[in-house]
Amino acid sequence: MNLLNELKLKFRTGDVTTRLVIVNFGVFALSLLLDITFTLFSIGPDRLAYTALNYPWNPVMLAHKPWAPVTALFSSWGLWNLLFNMLVLYWLGGVFLKFFTSNALRGLYVLGGMTGMLLFTGIFMVFPSLQQRGWTDSIPLCSVCILAFCTALAFRAPDATEQIPLIGAVSLKYIVITLAIIDVALLPHVNPATDAAHLGAAFTGWAFNYMLGRGKDLTAPVTTVAVWLDKIIHRKKGS
Repeated sequence: MNLLNELKLKFRTGDVTTRLVIVNFGVFALSLLLDITFTLFSIGPDRLAYTALNYPWNPVMLAHKPWAPVTALFSSWGLWNLLFNMLVLYWLGGVFLKFFTSNALRGLYVLGGMTGMLLFTGIFMVFPSLQQRGWTDSIPLCSVCILAFCTALAFRAPDATEQIPLIGAVSLKYIVITLAIIDVALLPHVNPATDAAHLGAAFTGWAFNYMLGRGKDLTAPVTTVAVWLDKIIHRKKGS
């Protein structure tokens, strides 16, 4: 109970990177507990809860789990992928906040995931042959979301450096490229649709940085929704 209270406190007082990390670990813990429960009571196939939290390309499947576009934003391929994602999120998220706002980080995280969803669905629909090849039909999107703000950071300050243990100062552009390659290498079921989701997130990060230089903030709609939800939550707590 003390751990839960401590997490609640950190969520309330922490910055946006801390909150995103907590939510990601929370979704992973939820899927793990549900899958253990389902296994013990022989409910459904293996990893039912994990699959249910991922984003499906098929609109019919999506209609049966309307929560997936939200939960998939905070889902990873597995424990090692989760730990890698959280390391990148916390580290480069902190670097991102040196150049951009918290609203921009949160907005890019969401927009990157949304773009990934659209392209993941689009590729499967444009190329029906993919549906017959046994490719995974649903994906977690945490790494896709992270790639969006990392790309924006690399374009904003490509030559800014970060100290890497045993290596020294390394330019952000090389850090982001290396981490993107590692992320793709960790994917267990690579297919064109999954690749498209990551490319879409990278494009979102580039587009955000490009448009921001012209006075247009692409993350503004996400910020508006976040502020509205925050007001509703505080209003309920106050009542």
